[in-house]
Amino acid sequence: MHFHLPKPMHGWRQFAGEVGVIVLGVLIALAAQQVAQSVQWRGDVDDLRAPIRAEMDRNLFTYPYRAKQKPCINARLDELQRWLEGWRAGRPQRLAGPIGIPVSLVIRTSAWDGRDPATLSHMPIAEKLEYGFLYSEFANNEVHRLDERAAWIELANFDGATELDHDDMMRLQGLIFRARLRDKRIDQNAARFIKRAAESGLVPTKERDLPDYENELCRPILPPPSPAVARY
Repeated sequence: MHFHLPKPMHGWRQFAGEVGVIVLGVLIALAAQQVAQSVQWRGDVDDLRAPIRAEMDRNLFTYPYRAKQKPCINARLDELQRWLEGWRAGRPQRLAGPIGIPVSLVIRTSAWDGRDPATLSHMPIAEKLEYGFLYSEFANNEVHRLDERAAWIELANFDGATELDHDDMMRLQGLIFRARLRDKRIDQNAARFIKRAAESGLVPTKERDLPDYENELCRPILPPPSPAVARY
C-alpha cells in the first residue's frame, strides 16, 4: 500500500512562502513581546531603584549629622577623664550637670527590605551587588552606634555622683575607653563609606522635617583645668 502526501492547492513553493510568512509573523510577535517585557522590567527596576537610592542618601546623612557633635563628644570625654583622674589623685569634684549623650539617627532599611526579588533580578548585577554592600555597611554602623549609645547610657549612671570607689573608677575608665573606641570606629567608617557611596552617585541628604538637635553635651560640667605652674 502506498501513501501520498496531499499536494498544496497552489503548489509547494507558494505553501512554503505562506508558512514562512506565518513563522516570520510569530517571530515578530515574540520579539515585540520581548521588547515590551524588557521595557516593562526597566520601568519596574527604575521604580525600585528610586526609593532605595533615596533611602541610602538619607542614611548617609547620619554620618555628617553625628560629626557635628564631635567637638562636644571629645570635650565631654576629656572632662570625664579629668574627673576620674581627680578622684584617683584625691581631688574629687562634683559634676555641675548631666553627662548627656550623643544624638544619633536610626538607619532605615524599609525600601531595601521590601524589594521585589523578581524586579531585583533584572537590575544590573554590579549595581545590585554594590547596593547590597552599602546596606551591609549601614548594618555595621548600627552595631557601633548602638554600642556607643549603650556606653553613654551607662556613663549617665554617674550623674550626680558624690563618691567613687575603686570599682566605680574602673568601670568609669572602661566606659570612657569604650565610648572613644566606638567614636573612632564610626569616624573611620564614615570617611571610607561616604567616599565609596559617592562613586555610585549617592550623597548625604537631610530629611526635610529633621530638626536640629540641642545637645547638653556641649555644656561644660567641670571647671576648666588650671594652667600648669611654670617651674624655673
